[in-house]
Order: sequence, then structure tokens, then C-alpha cells
Amino acid sequence: MADDLPQVDTKEFLRPILFGLAEEELDDLARAAVVRSFSPGAAICREGEPAGAFFVVVSGRVAILKQLDDQTERLLHHAGPGEFFGEMAIVQESGRTATVRAVEPTLVLEIGREEFLSVLGRSPSLAVRILVHLTDRLRSADQQAIVELRQANEELRRAFARLERLDRTKSDFIQVSAHELRTPVAALKGYAQMMKDHPVVKKDPSLSALVEGVITSTDRLHRIFDNILDLSRVVAGGLEIHRSPVSLAIIFQGIRLEFSEALERRNLTLELVGLSGLPFCPADPDLIYKAFRHLVNNALKYTPDGGRITVTGQQVSLPDLGDCVEVVVADTGIGIAPEDLDLIFEKFYRTGEVALHSSGTVNFKGGGPGLGLAIAQGAVLAHGGRIWAESPGYDEQTCPGSRFIVQLPLGGTG
Repeated sequence: MADDLPQVDTKEFLRPILFGLAEEELDDLARAAVVRSFSPGAAICREGEPAGAFFVVVSGRVAILKQLDDQTERLLHHAGPGEFFGEMAIVQESGRTATVRAVEPTLVLEIGREEFLSVLGRSPSLAVRILVHLTDRLRSADQQAIVELRQANEELRRAFARLERLDRTKSDFIQVSAHELRTPVAALKGYAQMMKDHPVVKKDPSLSALVEGVITSTDRLHRIFDNILDLSRVVAGGLEIHRSPVSLAIIFQGIRLEFSEALERRNLTLELVGLSGLPFCPADPDLIYKAFRHLVNNALKYTPDGGRITVTGQQVSLPDLGDCVEVVVADTGIGIAPEDLDLIFEKFYRTGEVALHSSGTVNFKGGGPGLGLAIAQGAVLAHGGRIWAESPGYDEQTCPGSRFIVQLPLGGTG
């Protein structure tokens, strides 16, 4: 195959490329050079390989490629006749930092590592030429990286704008749908309540059970629609805060009363500690009730039957928030995986298998659209407070539990 290669006067070819190189050094490089031919797509050298040679492109074109984590190759730049590559790995005494492939039928001069280093050691002009070449390559790479970064940022900006529009459209659709559906559900609930009080229904236990089922289902639908509307206001930043002095002890007594049937049925204990001694909190009673109701509901869902939920309150003084009430809702449930701690407050996010979310909202690992914690966070933030979750981890066997901490400023007046 070597006989089929074109004849190349290597010394005269290298002379203008390595301008200023002494004749003796030029002769040495020319004698060491081997002409090699590569077909399109063939690898001349590969990333990570030992640096055994220095290459000069005689004809054709090569692509300098960097392998990415997903095993694809990213084009760094092209090199054509008179350009060289492979010198950096030799100078640095390291493996190849890129793969070089022929883009089209290509001839290169291959000069062995020892011969190249021998001439480089005797010739300051060659060292300068290599240094200038490396500097130009780095400058070109920097410029290309800047251009690509600008393009990537612009693509991300456009993608983010599209996502924002889609999210607004989705939120608007959900909000309108919730409004439209809540009205007939409210009417259905009213008619069902009237049926429940009808003498005929009261006399027939089977009819009474059916009507009670309709009322229970419509109550659940109504709560879901209310949650969706609350969330839409949270997302839009439209929560209106109407502050008044709020007793958190009374708030949690109401929550315990609301969940009393579920607590008794599932043999769960809801313990309130230190709430009666807290000062009144300047807050919106309805929003604060909803926030803590969702936290207790979440604890109910992820605590096995027979477990315990403890709500603890205390007054604290913080450097950034000043005097606050701090409420901790702790449970003996299945806990939260570390990777989920930053996600559980996202709207529609739910832990566990989705298939399990079809049962009642107060059953163990029960249903729900994944809105409660997002609403709770929105309500707390709207009051100028903060909320976060802590857990040793997720384990359905040992049940390490989780803690939700809420801090609400006592000085809020907005």
C-alpha cells in the first residue's frame, strides 16, 4: 500500500511550516517523517492513547474531536494542509487529549516522538513555533467556546420562555376548569344534602348509605378544586393576606377535630405540645389553617396505622426573621429520601408509586394530586416565614419519620 502513496518532498513541505528551522534539524525531521494515508472517518489517533508521534496534514482535512460523558464526540475544530497536531501530548508527556479523524481522503506526515523531541531540544525556533501554534489554538478554542455558550444560552432562554408560556397556559386552564367544575359539584352536594334530610331516605338505610357516599365524594371533589385554586393563586403570587391575631392552639384543635374520625379509625395519635403558651400570630386565619392542615394531612398519609404525629410549638428569636413562632409537625412515618427533600414542595410532586394514590387522602399512602405541600409552602412564604422538611431517610420497615418545620414572624403586618 505504501507504494501507492503519492510522493511527498517532506523537507520542502515542512520548510515553510517550520520557518526558521536550521537545515540540519529540518533534514532530521524530513528523514523521520512517514507518509500515511487515511480514508474518511478513520482515526489517526485516539483520545487517551500514549503520544507516540507528531502529525502534519499534507492534504485533505481532519476533525479534532472530544469524547463526552455520553460517549458521543464533540467537534473542537478542523485542521487542513500545513497544520499539525499531536505535539501537545508529547510536550506534556501525557495521553492524547482528543481523537483526530480524517474527514476526507487525507495524507499526513507522521514523525516519531523521539525524533520530534530531539529536534525540539536543539531548536529554539521550533519551540517558539510550537508555542505560537498552541496559543493560536487555545485562542480559537476560547472563541469557539464563547460562541457556543452564547448560542446555548440563547437556546435555553427561548426554551425557558416557551416553558413559561406553557406553564401559564396550563395554570390558566387548570384554574378555569376548577372554577367551572366547582360550581356543579357544589350544587350536587347541596342536592345530596337535601336528599339525605328527606323522610324517605331517612327511613331507608340503603338509600341513606348511597346518599352519604355521594356527599362524601362531592366533599372530596370540592376540596380538590379548592386546593387547585389555592395553588393557582400561589403560583401567580396572588395570595391575599388578611392578618388578624391567630391562636395556633385553636388552629390545631380545629385540625384535630377535622381528622378525628381518621385518627380513631387508623389508631393514630395526634399530640399537641406547647401550642397553648404561644403568643397570637399576626396571620391570615384561613391560609394558616390550610397550611397546617396540609402538613398534618401529609403526616397522616405517610404514617402507618398505630403511629404518632406530634405538633410542637415554641417562640424563637432569629437573626433574620426576629421573634417568631416555630411549629414542628413530626411523625413516625416512612420518612423522606434525601433526593426528595428539595422536591416535595413542588406542585404535583408525590413520593412513592403513583398507582397507590387512588385511595382516600387520609389512608396510609393514600391519594391526592400532590398539591398540599406546595400550598403550605406558598402560604408560609406569603406570611414572610419559611418552611422546610427533615428526615433521616425513607424506609417503610423501620419508619424513621420526618419533621416539617415552620417559622412565622410575630412582627408581620402586611
